[in-house]
Amino acid sequence: MQLEIVSKNYRVTDRLEQILTAKTKKLDKYFPDDKTPCKVVLSDLGRQCKMEISINYHGAHVRSEVIGDTMYYNIDSCLPKLERQIVKHRDKLNKSHKMPERTDDFEFVSAVDDTAVEIAKVKRFEVERMTALEAAEALDMVDHDFYLFVNVDTGNVEAVYRRKDNSIGLLQPYEEV
Repeated sequence: MQLEIVSKNYRVTDRLEQILTAKTKKLDKYFPDDKTPCKVVLSDLGRQCKMEISINYHGAHVRSEVIGDTMYYNIDSCLPKLERQIVKHRDKLNKSHKMPERTDDFEFVSAVDDTAVEIAKVKRFEVERMTALEAAEALDMVDHDFYLFVNVDTGNVEAVYRRKDNSIGLLQPYEEV
C-alpha cells in the first residue's frame, strides 16, 4: 500500500509516521496490489485532532474519520473502523453478482448563481448505477452523511442519507410539470 500523509495545521513527528506506516501495513492483506493508495489527512482542530484515512481500490472508496484528543488515540479507533468496512465490502462483493457495465456518462451542472453565493470548493465525481439498498451500503463504506447515485429502477439521480436517529433516508427528487 502506498501511504500518503497530509497534514493541515499539524506537525507530523517521525514517531507518528512510523506508527502510521506500521499499523496501515496490517491492511495490506486485503489488497493484493502494493500500489493501492492510502491517504491519511491529519488536522489540528485546536484542543482536538482529526484523522481521515481514505483508500480507493478499483473504484471502491473506503473512508474513516475520527476526532479525538491525540493522533495516537485516533489511530487506534480509526484503523479498526476502516478494517471493518473493508471486510464488509469484501464480503459483499463475494456474495453479490457482477454489476452490468455502465453505458451512460452523467454530467451535473450547478444551477447556483455565482454572484449571490460564493462556492468554496467544487468536487467532481462519477455517479454509479445501483439500487437504493446498495447505495445505503455504500453510504456506510464512505462514512459520509449522504451518498448520490443513479437508481437502476427509476433511472433518476437520488440520494441516501443518514438521519439523526441513525436510520437511512432516501431522497427522490422530481420536477413538477
